[in-house]
Order: sequence, then structure tokens, then C-alpha cells
Amino acid sequence: MTHPTVGHPTGLPDDPRAEVAAPTPECPVEITLAALHGRWTTLIIRELLRGAHSYTELRAALPALSDKVLSDRLSHLTETGVVHRDRHPAWPPRVRYTLTPNGHRLGPVLQALWDWGAQQPSPVAEAVNKSEAPPGTYK
Repeated sequence: MTHPTVGHPTGLPDDPRAEVAAPTPECPVEITLAALHGRWTTLIIRELLRGAHSYTELRAALPALSDKVLSDRLSHLTETGVVHRDRHPAWPPRVRYTLTPNGHRLGPVLQALWDWGAQQPSPVAEAVNKSEAPPGTYK
């Protein structure tokens, strides 16, 4: 079986779902973007790609992340089947978060996003370069 993009110079799959005129919930790209929804989500997945974490460990790894946002993102990732929440009965109860097999499959997706973004000019650097340009010139 060949890869779905073979024979398509633009890299688009040979799939009728790719021939829509507007985003649809059935679109695989929209499904992926919905799973990655929200600021901090990719960083939480990054941490879980490194191994199972407790809530406290995630908070320590991402200290600028608020408790509310971390709770919201973990709940969302659990609902979408990206993260598994494992509650161990004890006192106090212990909860560990791990990526599901589906969640692990996001590793290469995040790497591809990183690779693409690393090749783009930084918006901050662009703004600094433009502000340092002599009047009447464009950098």
C-alpha cells in the first residue's frame, strides 16, 4: 500500500474529505486541531511524552500554567482520548496522567509543527529588525 500523498504534488491526500469547501467535524485535520485546542496543550503533551506525571509534577514542569487551565486541559485531553487518567485508590488518592497510544501518535505531529515553525522568521525578531531599519527602508 502506498502512502495517501503519493502521486499528489501538493501533499494532499486522495480522500474525499480533503475536497470540502469549508471545515467539517469529520475532517482529520480539524479533529487533530480540536485535540490540540487551547494554549498550553502542546506543552502538557510534551511533558507526557516524557512519561507519566502526577498533577503536581505537571504543575512543577510548567510553573506559569494556572491550576484552572491545567485542570481544563487535562480534562479536555482525557475526553478526546489523548490522555489516560489513572486513579490509584489510597489515602490520599494518587492520580497519574499518561498518554494513550493515540496520544503518543501526536509526538511526530508536534515534531512536524516544531520543524516547520523553526524554519520561519520569528515575529519578534521581524518586529525588532523593522524598528531598527532606517526611515524609508523596509527590512
